[in-house]
Amino acid sequence: MQKGTALEDSMEILDTEIPQHQELEMGHIAEVKVAKPDNDLQITIKQAIINNLIIGPIALAIYFPFEFLGPFQILNSEYYFHALISFISFAVVPLVYLVVFQKITGRARYYFLGTKTGFTKKKVISSILQGILMHAGIFFPWVVISQKYIPGVQHLIYFIANPTDWFWQIFFVTLNVIMFEYYSKSFIQIQLAEAKGSFTILKKKIEFQKEKMLGFCLQYIVWIGGHWLEMSWLPDYLGIKNAMFFIIVSGLLTGYTVYKTENIIGVTLGHVLLNVFLMVTYVN
Repeated sequence: MQKGTALEDSMEILDTEIPQHQELEMGHIAEVKVAKPDNDLQITIKQAIINNLIIGPIALAIYFPFEFLGPFQILNSEYYFHALISFISFAVVPLVYLVVFQKITGRARYYFLGTKTGFTKKKVISSILQGILMHAGIFFPWVVISQKYIPGVQHLIYFIANPTDWFWQIFFVTLNVIMFEYYSKSFIQIQLAEAKGSFTILKKKIEFQKEKMLGFCLQYIVWIGGHWLEMSWLPDYLGIKNAMFFIIVSGLLTGYTVYKTENIIGVTLGHVLLNVFLMVTYVN
């Protein structure tokens, strides 16, 4: 009788319902166990290259027809239209692509605004300080000194009549800056810096050991190529050789800042502030 009672008691215990919160806890434990390891979320070098080969032509196909079939204007300004179509082509399109890419693959962490370690407090602060000091301490004086001492250059003048004009000018300048920093530094440089692995071309396996340097070099090529339009007017204000040197140095320094800090916060903020400083200095 005692044995039978013990057996019945045991069965009653087994049949007892598990409280809901315990079931949730057990489910959570199971979920943690099957979660992907961090290296499974890493984008491969093959994926990064394919992403660039897809988005580059699409962005150019959107940008060039509007840029060369114009002139088109927004608020009576060709620059405003240029800034908007550039932003759509080289920031919105890549970002939408990465949203879809991340949903499908689970990769493209942070949409390449920075690496995993690039958002640590130390690196974010370092990025902001370097970006501001570089633009305010090097590039801004460079333009001011060029305006003052290089003979034959045109004087910068910003025609900003009221607060509304200030708002739109800063707004579209910011769009243009975000576009260039995001495409060259995030979509290209940081994406390739995050990529790992190898790929095969003509049955030959190609491995990269220095992905960060590859990203730096490719963003620099895009930086130089992307500033070709500025070379149609920048020499008028800096002189042709000085303007070329300005673009070369700015691409190297901003790329190196992203190389070291692994995020685009500082270079983007500094680039925006540079334009604001110039507007304040040379407003009519």
